[in-house]
Amino acid sequence: MGKTTTLPPSFSRRARLLIELNVALSVVALFAVVVMLNYLGARHYLRWAAATQRAVRLSPQTLRVLNTITNSINITVMFNTRDEETLHGLIVSLLREYNYVNSRIRFRTVDPVRQPADAELVLAALRLGALKGKNFVVIECDGRTKVFYANELADVQFETAPDAQNPEFTKRYVAFRGEPLFTSAIFNLANPRRTKVCFVQGHGEHDPEKLGHPHGYGRFAQILAEKMDAQIEKVTLLGTNEIPADCQLLVIAGPRMPYNDSELAKIESFLSQGGRLFALLNNPALGGRCGLETLLLKWNVAVGEKAVLDPKNSPKGSDLLTERLNSEHPVTKALLSDSADMRVRLVLPRAVGQFRTGQAGPDAPKVTVLAATSESAIEVSQFRDGVPYPNPYWDRQGVFPLIVAVEQGSVRGLSPERGTTRMMVVGDSLCLDNELIESPPANHYFGVLAVGWLLDRPQVLLDGILPEPLKNYRLIMTEQQLQSVQLVLLVGLPGGVLLLGLVVWWRRRH
Repeated sequence: MGKTTTLPPSFSRRARLLIELNVALSVVALFAVVVMLNYLGARHYLRWAAATQRAVRLSPQTLRVLNTITNSINITVMFNTRDEETLHGLIVSLLREYNYVNSRIRFRTVDPVRQPADAELVLAALRLGALKGKNFVVIECDGRTKVFYANELADVQFETAPDAQNPEFTKRYVAFRGEPLFTSAIFNLANPRRTKVCFVQGHGEHDPEKLGHPHGYGRFAQILAEKMDAQIEKVTLLGTNEIPADCQLLVIAGPRMPYNDSELAKIESFLSQGGRLFALLNNPALGGRCGLETLLLKWNVAVGEKAVLDPKNSPKGSDLLTERLNSEHPVTKALLSDSADMRVRLVLPRAVGQFRTGQAGPDAPKVTVLAATSESAIEVSQFRDGVPYPNPYWDRQGVFPLIVAVEQGSVRGLSPERGTTRMMVVGDSLCLDNELIESPPANHYFGVLAVGWLLDRPQVLLDGILPEPLKNYRLIMTEQQLQSVQLVLLVGLPGGVLLLGLVVWWRRRH
């Protein structure tokens, strides 16, 4: 019987222990390297935008502003994501970049459809109950707020689908304005400046100190003090009195008696030095010409002599709701809505528009019509006891402008002390009195938006932040091509994977 040969074990117990120890040390070393790389990567890294559009890439101006912010900024995005999914996504992406640059800028999103309780709390806390059901963004800083409506944040075009039998309108976003608006608001809220608003008195104007009287301007003055930290002051231009040197906004609301030449000269001098004027004219039933009409002509603004009625948009007969709002100007763009409550309500307004034979050229004032009537409006010249009586033989019918914005930059050879001259001229003054300022809510928001635009101070730091154009891509396919693509995606790709698996299985079995 042969001798049995015993082979030594290929791995001794000691060798196995050494191998296991080596593997364990290698795993620990690999884990340590990964931890160190992540530690270094969290502190030393480079970021770049992979997107082709700059909608979520911050400009150098915004980065400079955000790096100077030391206050806590809270932003609430109140959006129904089902209706505005695209715009909501752009806003959230932009705010994420803001938060990344400066952690003091925090934001949250609230969907009023999915989170109705949270939406009610936000509206109550910010006293924005009139905006229930609206999409907006509100920025808060130290008790000061700024609201942006969805219509302000993007430029939209509506296109008709090429189907004559069943036409459909498609909303297409062409530009996103979030960055210039948000950056400017954050800068202004974090760097507040006390604003002095002067109300001219002495000619029957509305009194900013009267809260109990229906035609007082006390509520409007209160809103400016609360929302804009404005210092309200009553001034008179009679005699040797001048417009205060620190006056940033001059309000002339409903004068019933004319100004003399000396007073008009003081107002004209104030405007020529870059002053800001909010002029709300009296309706013809309460007073005639006050002298501002001649002054406004020099700024290419023409004021009518008659009251305007619009039966199509008149809740009570003597008032009207503006129908045509300028979708390009920042003041009225925010008021665009299908709801009548978001249209400005005026009482027997005078027509206010551009003076067509006025100044021309690059230095001429730029007059923009913000609101107008419908085609059925008429100009009424006859009044009996303050009640208008239309006369179809004499009264003119058509579209009448009611509100204009005027802006003029630096004139050659002059250096305005206050910057750019701006004016807002309204054909009625009752729209902002205690009785009408909250009915409808659009009057309240128009007043705040108008004053906000008038007080917009020039900021070199923010120059150059422009709206970002949005590129849209459309894939046009015939019905047959669409069926082919569906067949490939639903049958071809899954079937190909299944077939490949069967081939691999068959080869392994055989």
